[in-house]
Amino acid sequence: MEPQQSKDQAQTLWTIDPKHSVVQFRIKNLFFFTVAGRFADLAGTITLDEADLRRSAVEFTVKAASVETGNRRRDDHLRSADFLEAEKYPAIRFQSTSVEKGRDRDTLRVTGTLTIKGSSREVVLDVTALDRSRSPQGEEVIYYTALAEVNRFDFGIDYGRGLIGSTLKITVQIQALKRGG
Repeated sequence: MEPQQSKDQAQTLWTIDPKHSVVQFRIKNLFFFTVAGRFADLAGTITLDEADLRRSAVEFTVKAASVETGNRRRDDHLRSADFLEAEKYPAIRFQSTSVEKGRDRDTLRVTGTLTIKGSSREVVLDVTALDRSRSPQGEEVIYYTALAEVNRFDFGIDYGRGLIGSTLKITVQIQALKRGG
């Protein structure tokens, strides 16, 4: 008979690798033009329980000032009070409240609280597990992509109403390293 693992032993902790992870976004501007950008500064952790996914969790923080669209003037405007108020609200946060199986064996449905500019709303991330491997340094690595859509008005980002779309399409690409492994 094999020894039983405790529930805590079944969980593994992973650290999001900020050098290889990114939050990207797209939004319509002037009804036909799409503005794309990214937040380059992302940090967080994943608690993974493969025996019981419901005991898994994810949390990450993005620095609002790390927004990049390839246009310095637009980036400065996005950091201003018209949009993110990056000085007053330096962090954008996501904290999961539930993790469950998705539509197939490689997908998950992660529900959580997204906080932008001091406003918190429930958001669902449709997550795809991409790969699990070892880095050249021998570290165990997992890769995920998550998709979500949020209404920017829900977070008090009202500037350009009627000219800039309301729906932000978000893609989170995560590479995480196993702690202690």
